[in-house]
Amino acid sequence: MKKFLLLLLASSALSFQDVRAEEDMFGVGEDILGESADISTPEPVAKDTLSSYLSNRITQASARSINKAEKVYCYTVDYAPAEYDGYTIDDLAVKGFCGELSTEGRNLMKEVLLQNNSAYSNSVANCQISPKIVLRYVYGLEHTDVLLSDTCPSLTFFHGRDITTVNATPGAAIIEKIVGAYTGLEEKFYSPALLGQTVGNGQPQTQAQKEIIRLNAPAEAPRKKWSNATPAENQPQEEPQQPKKSGWNKLK
Repeated sequence: MKKFLLLLLASSALSFQDVRAEEDMFGVGEDILGESADISTPEPVAKDTLSSYLSNRITQASARSINKAEKVYCYTVDYAPAEYDGYTIDDLAVKGFCGELSTEGRNLMKEVLLQNNSAYSNSVANCQISPKIVLRYVYGLEHTDVLLSDTCPSLTFFHGRDITTVNATPGAAIIEKIVGAYTGLEEKFYSPALLGQTVGNGQPQTQAQKEIIRLNAPAEAPRKKWSNATPAENQPQEEPQQPKKSGWNKLK
């Protein structure tokens, strides 16, 4: 099953990249979701994650969460029907959970899609986005969600109020393979909050967590001298961003 999923994605990736040995590209026997990966000591992922096409279109905050992500989770989603009162992500109904990406899975996603300029187009596409999976890239308390649609090939990036959709028609085969592979791994979704898995205190609770911090914690950024900061009322206020009237879910 593991090798099958990798070969499934490899078949579409090869149409946009030079052909070379599958062992070099993907690593034979590795799982895209990393069932065999050691999640207690994850390897760092290269920071230069995004293609120039994406980097020039999404916000720096969105790119930052993706480039520096410490965890990446996969959810299957759909439009929320009327009177829906269940779990949502970016106002989409959560259908299920499709796993946590391993280092290998994240690098694979980067190689075949997020770094692939050939997968995107500036042309107008008049179609309705069909939500399939959301990849949540988490860095600290920030996150960027990447929605993949294969029926209307596109990627939509959510970061707070910032929403950016890009036309991925040239990469339709890649997105179709990715969506097919991950939706096939769908399991029932249970709320992390209900399970007590969203403690935001940033404090290691076990020896294993302390080891993660020792091996992977980023260098501490300089602290702002709050006492010398200019009062907020003296700072120019930005105009609130107005939502696009055409809607984020229409490529046109």
